[in-house]
Amino acid sequence: MSFNFLSKNVVGLDIGSKNIKIVFLTPISKNTFKLNKWALLNLPDNIVSADTLPETRNPVVVQTIKNFYSNNIGLSRKVAVSVSGPSVVIRYIKLPIMTKEEIAKSINIEAEPFIPFPISEVNLGFDIIAEVIDEGIKKNEIVLVAVRKEVINSKLDLLKECNLTPKYIDVDVFALETVLKYNYDIQNDVVCIVNIGANITNVSIVEDGVTRVSRDLTLGMEYIRQSIKNIQQIENMTQIDSLIKDHGIILKEEDKEKYLQEDRKTELLFTKNLTAVLKELISELHKIIDFYYFQKGEQKVLSKIYVSGGGSVIKNLCDYLSQEFKLPVELLDPMKKIEAADKIPQELRPIFAVATGLAMRR
Repeated sequence: MSFNFLSKNVVGLDIGSKNIKIVFLTPISKNTFKLNKWALLNLPDNIVSADTLPETRNPVVVQTIKNFYSNNIGLSRKVAVSVSGPSVVIRYIKLPIMTKEEIAKSINIEAEPFIPFPISEVNLGFDIIAEVIDEGIKKNEIVLVAVRKEVINSKLDLLKECNLTPKYIDVDVFALETVLKYNYDIQNDVVCIVNIGANITNVSIVEDGVTRVSRDLTLGMEYIRQSIKNIQQIENMTQIDSLIKDHGIILKEEDKEKYLQEDRKTELLFTKNLTAVLKELISELHKIIDFYYFQKGEQKVLSKIYVSGGGSVIKNLCDYLSQEFKLPVELLDPMKKIEAADKIPQELRPIFAVATGLAMRR
């Protein structure tokens, strides 16, 4: 799913709250990519908060991107970007059998009952998923996306200031679906993706290669960091980041005993507080999975959870989620089947999940 501005090969540009991820892939065969260029551009801590005003944040983002391009003169200025959050609505609807052109002409009328915003205030995109039988009648199942025009226009204005040409505006969860299908054999499975960003966590359930349920949760690593800061009264955010990466969640009893013997009370208290903060995320994940089962029934059983985004740095997060959901959990590697991907350190790869999915657009 994407809003198409006509494209060939594009640079995947994931403009996050904490950093900007850039991926440029070159196709070396019909279904094989090679990593050509990548970058992780960190943004200042003072603009990471979701409360930062656009007039404060955007000039910093624009200058950061301009500086990168000034040092990479030959890189394509044709980009694919994405949107997410409460201004993005995804619905699955069934329509009478029509061609894609016929649906495009009538989509505004067809979509209106399903969108919580006035149709005049949104950009609409759609894809035909499949033909289905609904109450004995053959219909098209459609995935419908509505994004508030102000969000699209803001993104376009920012790209214009960067002297970049938008070729696709996609949605985070569909970029994640793209990269998951390319790298993993999930065609006959039901899997969940949890992409933990700075301020938003994208959650989607992908059934047989198609996203069926998705939510953008307005909690991410900044919420986690600030909560720990307030609970444990640690003023130094660098210290919090180190605790997240080096200790995270201490799960094994023998490890807890070792920490006690070494009198590492700060680390033990941290893991206790981190676990408490993560309970909110766990609760939301349970709701999303339960909603999927409510819709589908349990004949389609969730088989695995993939974790990506900045939250992937939390030590032992996969083991913790595995214990909570009684499922295999692993870090998503968006570069798993991409040639020359060893340029990117393994621990950084999950952060590039959305950018890589965007870069695969052709």
